[in-house]
Amino acid sequence: MTRPAHTATPDVPAAIPPGPPLPDFAQIEPIGRCNLACRMCTVNDRGDVVTEMPLAQFTAILDQLPTLKRLHLQGLGEPMLHPQFFDMVELAAQRGIEVSTNSNLTLLTEARAWRCVTSGLASLSVSLDGATAPVYEAVRRGASFDKVMRNLDRLVAARNATASPLHVRGVMVLMRANLPELPALIRLLHGHGVRELLVQRLSSDLTQPDLPARYIPIRRYCDTAELTPDDLPHANAVFADARALAAALGFTLHLPRLTPPPAQPTGPKCNWPSEQLYLTAAGEMLPCCMVATADRATLGNVFGTPNGAAAPDVPGVWAGPVATAFRTALASDTPPAVCQSCALYRGTF
Repeated sequence: MTRPAHTATPDVPAAIPPGPPLPDFAQIEPIGRCNLACRMCTVNDRGDVVTEMPLAQFTAILDQLPTLKRLHLQGLGEPMLHPQFFDMVELAAQRGIEVSTNSNLTLLTEARAWRCVTSGLASLSVSLDGATAPVYEAVRRGASFDKVMRNLDRLVAARNATASPLHVRGVMVLMRANLPELPALIRLLHGHGVRELLVQRLSSDLTQPDLPARYIPIRRYCDTAELTPDDLPHANAVFADARALAAALGFTLHLPRLTPPPAQPTGPKCNWPSEQLYLTAAGEMLPCCMVATADRATLGNVFGTPNGAAAPDVPGVWAGPVATAFRTALASDTPPAVCQSCALYRGTF
C-alpha cells in the first residue's frame, strides 16, 4: 500500500509556534459513503476509514469550536444517507451557526424536503452536471435525471409553501462533455425556481507522485474529461452565451477561471489550512476539502484513532506539529506534493 502523503511529521523546531486561531468556518463530513458512483469522485475508492459520525461526536466537536460561524455539513459522502443528518443541522443552527450542505438530491422525500425547510438549514447546493438525462446520467452513475428534477420541484415547493429562507442553488462540475449544456442548464434551473448556479472545474489534484494506486483510474478519467487548451475558444464562447442568458433572466452565475491567474510575486497561494477546518466522518483533520481522503494527506485524527476516544481534541490537532509543518511547507516555494497540482492552489477551481 502506498504510504499516505504528509502523515509523518517533518523536522520542526523544538519550540513549535502556536497555530492560527480556531477558524469561524468548518467543513464536516457526516458520512463517508455515497449512493452514487460519479466518475470523477473518489468516494467509492477511498482507502481511509469509511464511517458515519455519531451525533455525540459531532456535538463534542462543535463544543470545541466556540468561534464557529459557518458550517458546511458535507464531504465526499451524500449527507442524506446519515440517519441523523437533520438533527446535526438543527443542533448547529440552534447555536447560531449558518449551516450549508451539498446533495445529489436522489434521496429526497416529502419528509426530508420538509426537514430541509424547517431544520434551520441555510443553504443547499444541488449537484447537476447536465441539462439532459444522457449527459447527467453518464457522469452521475446510478442517478435518475427525471427523479432528481422531480425532487428539486418537491424541495422548491416546500420552500415556497413555508416561505422558508432556505437558499437553493445548482452546482455543475464542468467537463468537456457537459460544457455545451451550460446555457440549457441555466434555463432548466430558472424554470424550476432556482436562481443561482455555481460552475466548478474538476479538482484536477490527483497528480501527486505518491497518489494511492486505487485513484489512478479516476485520474485517467479526469485527464480525458478536463478542458484542454484546444477547448478554450469554445469554452469562452459558451461562457459568453451563459453570461448573457443569466443577465437576461436575472440569474446569478458563478463561472470558474479557464486559465490560471497571474503568478503572485509574494505571499501564500492558499490559506485553506490556516483559515478553514475540514474533518472527515472518521475524525481525520485534512488540510482542505480538495484532499478529500485521509489516505492522501492528514493532519491527524481528532479522536486519536478513527472512531477512537469519545472526547475529541480539535484544538490540539489544529495547532499540532503536523499541521504546523504543513502550513510552513505550503507557504514556501516547495508546497506539499498534494497541493502542487491542486486547482485551488493554481487558482482555477
